[in-house]
Amino acid sequence: MEKNIVDLIIELKKGCMEDEKQIRTLCNISLAEYQGIMKINITERITCNILSKKMGLSPSRGSRIIDGLVRKGYLSKTTNPEDRRSFVLSLSSKGIKIRKQIEQERNNCEYRLRKNLSAREVGLIKEGLELITKVFNQK
Repeated sequence: MEKNIVDLIIELKKGCMEDEKQIRTLCNISLAEYQGIMKINITERITCNILSKKMGLSPSRGSRIIDGLVRKGYLSKTTNPEDRRSFVLSLSSKGIKIRKQIEQERNNCEYRLRKNLSAREVGLIKEGLELITKVFNQK
């Protein structure tokens, strides 16, 4: 029986999630912490609310994740010079190090995917995934 598109997407998602889980285990962080680290650029300085939005979380849930990242030393939290009632976040040196480690592991995963594919096949896969993503975003 031929698999339909949704089955293939679910299968792909499971494989990607397994690789992501290995990266998170290696780095000893939760999924929410992983997302928080990956949603802030290395040189970026943003507010807690903006980071929460980038993670797709409510401000209160985002705040709990952010506080955990600050406690673990991955984020630096300083008073916002524009509004003393709020804070500005940035990756700490430890956060930058783990972000680079995550990026390296993701690059390794990308290499494993590409190593047995031709450039044409990679292009076709990317084109197909972009098309599927575009269709989902039109909902």
